[in-house]
Amino acid sequence: RVSRPGALSRRAAASAHAPSRDLPTLGGVAGERSFARASRAPLAAWTTSTASASSDWPLGFGARPGSSRDKSTRAGALNGGGAAFNDKPKSLEVAEDAGVGSDADRARPNVFVRMALSLGGFYSTESTNQRAADRLYAAITAQCDGEAFARTFEIERSFRGEHSALVLHVWLVLRRLREEGESGKALAQTLYDTFQDDVEHRVHAEGVRVRVNKWLNELEQGFYGSALAYDNALTGGQGDLAKVLHRNVFHGTDDASNERAKRLERYVRRELGCLAATDGKAVREGRVRFSGVE
Repeated sequence: RVSRPGALSRRAAASAHAPSRDLPTLGGVAGERSFARASRAPLAAWTTSTASASSDWPLGFGARPGSSRDKSTRAGALNGGGAAFNDKPKSLEVAEDAGVGSDADRARPNVFVRMALSLGGFYSTESTNQRAADRLYAAITAQCDGEAFARTFEIERSFRGEHSALVLHVWLVLRRLREEGESGKALAQTLYDTFQDDVEHRVHAEGVRVRVNKWLNELEQGFYGSALAYDNALTGGQGDLAKVLHRNVFHGTDDASNERAKRLERYVRRELGCLAATDGKAVREGRVRFSGVE
């Protein structure tokens, strides 16, 4: 684990001399959030956590009243259209010339600039991982915060619904990074930290000012519980994953959510296949984009 000053230095070094063609990171909130909470548990806790597979949500995180996005359903979204998610998985790699290029692909600065960047830590493993994690998380938020995803799966437009979608997609990427050995392990930790930093920002954006650390700790434990439940469901019997999605994403609200959960299961299994088909170098560099859902 890195200290708070160390985390600040890592991000400063990672952002130095960043080209404008990078994807925007963290939906534009990176500059507003705090960095690396000292009390955060390492990602390794995923494999040892005793957290429940379902989450108890704190008060105040319900649907947003008065918002046009607070309805949990969209007319015709499930029955009227959208992809069937039965197509053959394909790579999610984004080409290096599509605005998400790797650090090695960028135009090399002159020798004096390179020396300054090197002294500042721009080329260090930590800084390189931070930039890759920012790209990966930008892809995650682009999928989860988009209207298309919420409309297709009828995700509740509230903190609870949006956080559940983020947890699901962070789990998808972390599971893929397990296959990348030690380099994947380090990047997975950085991605997880980036996710938790954004969660902290989102909690504050909801207007929560009291007992913030308590809610953050509960949300973190909820992530571990959900991740373990998803892992176990993949090795369980037929329909187990849909049941877990019904509980963790749709919160077991009604019979109709069972059908939504089955549809989301097909999407999740397809994206797992797509990530498996994606070249490891592209994943480690953050050059991925999730499949369309409409």
